[in-house]
Amino acid sequence: MLGLAAGAIFFILASVLRWLFGGMSEGFGPMTFLPAILLAGLFGGIRIGLTVAAVCTVVAWVMFFPPYGTFTLATSHRITMLIFMLTAALELYVIRSLNLAIHELSESRERSNTLFRELQHRVANNLQFVSSLLWLRRKKMAGGSDGADALDAARARLDMMSRVHRKLHDPSSVDLPIDGYLKGLCADLIEASDTPQVRLIVRADPVALDLEELMSVSLIVAELVTNSLKHAFVGRSGGEIRIDFALENGSYILLVADDGPGMPAKAGRSKSGSLGQGILQSLARHLHGQITFEPGAGTTAKLEFPA
Repeated sequence: MLGLAAGAIFFILASVLRWLFGGMSEGFGPMTFLPAILLAGLFGGIRIGLTVAAVCTVVAWVMFFPPYGTFTLATSHRITMLIFMLTAALELYVIRSLNLAIHELSESRERSNTLFRELQHRVANNLQFVSSLLWLRRKKMAGGSDGADALDAARARLDMMSRVHRKLHDPSSVDLPIDGYLKGLCADLIEASDTPQVRLIVRADPVALDLEELMSVSLIVAELVTNSLKHAFVGRSGGEIRIDFALENGSYILLVADDGPGMPAKAGRSKSGSLGQGILQSLARHLHGQITFEPGAGTTAKLEFPA
C-alpha cells in the first residue's frame, strides 16, 4: 500500500507539472515519472514498481508527445521513450538487487543471532558445571580451611558470573531501561542470598550502554552487591542497598551503597590486596575509569568512567 501510494502521488505530481509547464517541459518527456517508479519499487516491491512503470509508459507515450492522444511517435521521440524505459528498467533492477541483498543479510543476521544465543547458553551452562564441580570438591574438604574458603569464594563468583551472563544475554531483559535491568540483576542476587529482607533502591538516568560496557558494569554491580550481602547485614534481618547511575558532565557515575557497618579504610584504598578488589579495579580499568570507596556511614563505592 505504501508503494502504491508513493507511486500514485508522484505519478499525479509529474502529470500536473507536465501539464502546467506545457511546452517548457517538452525536452524532459516522461523523465518526470522516474521518481514515481523508483519510490513505488522501493516501498512496494518489484511488482508494484513494474505496474507503475507500465502505467507511466502508456500515459507518457500517449499524452506527452505530439500528436497527443495517439501512439504515433516521431523518431526523436522514440529514442526518448527508449531511454526512459531503459532507465526505468535499470531502476527496478537495482531495487530488486538491493532487496535480495537485504533479504540475504537479514537471514544471515538471524542465523548469527541464533548461533550467538546458543553459544551464550552453552557458556552459562559451562560456568554452572564448573561451579558444581567446585561444590562437590568443597564437600570433601574440612570447613574453615583456607582451601575450603578459596573454593567457596570461587564458586560464589562463578555463580554470580553465570547469573549476570544469563541476565545480560536474555533478550527480554537486555532491552529494558538500565534501571529495570539493574533491578532485575540485583533482585536475583538478593533472592539467592540469605538476606531476603534487604530493600533495594535503584535510580538511573535513561542512558544506553553498549554490550561491553553493560557487561563490565553488571559485573561490578554484582560484585559490590554480593559483598554487601555477605558483610553488611550480618546479625540483622534486613537493611538497604542503594544503586545510583547517572550521566554527569560527559562521565557515567555509578554509586553502590549499603547501610551496614562500613569497611576498614585500608580496605577501600587497597587495589590488589584481595581477589574482590582486584576484580573491581580490573573491570574499572576496562571501562577506562576508576572505582573508589567513599568515607561515611555504611559502604559506598563510586565508579566513574567516560561516556
